[in-house]
Amino acid sequence: MADLDPRPSTGRSAAPGRRLGLGAGIALAMIAAISQSITTVEPGHNKVATLFGEVRDAPYTEGIHFVNPLLGFTSFDLRQQTRTWQQVEVPAQDKLKTTMDVSLTFRIDATTTPRILQDTGTLDDVIEKHVTPKVRSLLREAGKSVSLSQDFFREAVQQELQAYMEAGLTRYLKPKGVIVEAVLFRDITLPEVVRNAVIQTKERQEQLEREKAQLQIVEQQAQQQVVQARAHEQAALADAQAKRTRADAEAYRIRKEAAARAEANVAIARSITPELLRYNEVERWDGSVPTTLLGTEGAGFILDLSGHRGSSSPE
Repeated sequence: MADLDPRPSTGRSAAPGRRLGLGAGIALAMIAAISQSITTVEPGHNKVATLFGEVRDAPYTEGIHFVNPLLGFTSFDLRQQTRTWQQVEVPAQDKLKTTMDVSLTFRIDATTTPRILQDTGTLDDVIEKHVTPKVRSLLREAGKSVSLSQDFFREAVQQELQAYMEAGLTRYLKPKGVIVEAVLFRDITLPEVVRNAVIQTKERQEQLEREKAQLQIVEQQAQQQVVQARAHEQAALADAQAKRTRADAEAYRIRKEAAARAEANVAIARSITPELLRYNEVERWDGSVPTTLLGTEGAGFILDLSGHRGSSSPE
């Protein structure tokens, strides 16, 4: 039986494995080289290429690009953006500082991104080095045109500040590749001393309004009382006039009735004659004769005629 040979195998048996590893390495290197030769630009962005520290003049726009694998890239966001600076202090002419939030809406000019990268750096560098200092500087200058701190609440003052800020930022930032679209002010906060004064003034105004309203109520009540008094006076005058009218009418009636009776009496007196009196006596006589006859003055006798009533008729 032959002994087994413990020595390693010869180089001919290991060669295929080395060739396989070398091929895989070459393939990986080629894949890496190809991936480094492709760059993708997202929508709303562009990329600026640099080669050994030198900035290329033409930016890469949206899409896929085959490039030199040795190039480096800086991406810029070209979409509309808004940056806000909170609690910025703005002094007015009265030396009191009002705080407010300032928002700037802007976008980057796509054609200037290579120069921006060359002169300033990334978008964050532009905000830090150019936009922020200019916003604060212009606000301080704008505040010098405001007489009183509380004037920052006035719409006209805010519109003037916005126009001033937009014009100043546009002049300064447009050459640097930043396009200003709008400046807005929010959360304006007056100094505490001004807030207290405004509150006190408002309270006094409200107190005056309440007193004025109360005074108007009192005046209205007084006017109502005057009107009522005039109405009562007119009613009393009308009542007195009515009473006088009724009294005059009653007196007139009495006078007329008295005059009528007087005229009637006169007429009656004129119409009475001796013949009329005699006629009335005859009309009223019932045919009987007196039962007693008195003597004339000085005769001194009384004659009873009752026994002679039936003797007058003939036998």
